[in-house]
Amino acid sequence: MAWVEYIRRNKREVKFQLSAFGLVIDWTVFLYIVVPAIIALGVIDFQLWQAPPAWTSFTNVSLLGMILFFAFQFSPVRTYIERADELFVIQNLKYYQTLIQAGKWYTVLKTSLETALLILYILPIFKVGYQLSAPFVTIIYFYVFIWSLFIKLASRWFLLRGLRWWYRAFAIMAFIVYSTGFYSIFGPYIIFICTTVFILAMLVFLLKEENCPVRFFHAEAERERNEKWKWAAIFMRQSGEIEGIQRVRKYPFLNKNSRAIFSERSPEKVMTEMYWKWHIRKGRQLKLYLYFLFISFNGMTIIPSKVKFIVFLFILFAGYKIQEGIWKTFISHPFTRNLGAITEKEIIIAKAKKRSLTATWLVPLAAIALWAYWN
Repeated sequence: MAWVEYIRRNKREVKFQLSAFGLVIDWTVFLYIVVPAIIALGVIDFQLWQAPPAWTSFTNVSLLGMILFFAFQFSPVRTYIERADELFVIQNLKYYQTLIQAGKWYTVLKTSLETALLILYILPIFKVGYQLSAPFVTIIYFYVFIWSLFIKLASRWFLLRGLRWWYRAFAIMAFIVYSTGFYSIFGPYIIFICTTVFILAMLVFLLKEENCPVRFFHAEAERERNEKWKWAAIFMRQSGEIEGIQRVRKYPFLNKNSRAIFSERSPEKVMTEMYWKWHIRKGRQLKLYLYFLFISFNGMTIIPSKVKFIVFLFILFAGYKIQEGIWKTFISHPFTRNLGAITEKEIIIAKAKKRSLTATWLVPLAAIALWAYWN
């Protein structure tokens, strides 16, 4: 019964997320961006079989393995617990436990398929670039799969208990241990075996049925609510139509005693300076920005030279849209909305936007293009 309910909620969640993506992906975006992107991915994979990237001749496969660590951090464990379940859950503890187990085992299935698809896509890099045999590629798949599953289950365990700082320390240590184990796939094998056995033991602990999950019910329900609305909230914030929850601090989290960047205090330079500092201090926007640069850098490094120009044009367009959305969020902030009394407001905002996006969009992507050209 619980498995049937979990499947029903999963289907409802998929419909909701598709409607959320429908806010930004209409038929024109799908036709002019999504379809060409899919075709480009197919062409890139074909080109990889013909000619692997040049960097495979002077870099170790462990570098690619480290990048794979970050590939599956976007799909956490979903149990689809809702606040309305509270009364029913208290009276049916076994049902609640089964619903949580369904979420864990669904994550196992989903992670195995995600890992398999990614490994199959970059298979030419392993086979043609690094000349690895099928058994070695299978071992890499298994190792990446168990670590991806372990990170997802462990993050849920930490966050339900409110151990956010412990989780951040754990994530750093996990990356170090993962990298050491991946490097030891090619020797010394004892480190790889010990690391794999330890992770498998931890997976057994995390996958087993929880004895008293009711005490974390409210944390689970809040976490599920945030995950459900995550993409819809991002799209609405990027559009500038709504504001996120404002966290009031006496001092900013970073750069508390910041000084003026520009000696000339013209309105457009002041606004540009405000945007740059806001960009750094606003964690959600900065995280999205850094993720995009990370993916763009690795994408331009991996893909063949013949298609780098086409992919870079797509990255340039996508980067501009992301930065434009972040700018809209900034300009809709209550503080910046109070600039109505300034004369020539539209001209000042246009100049500030041009200067701001040049530094946060054009300069980083130009550096990535130069890196891709020389490699």
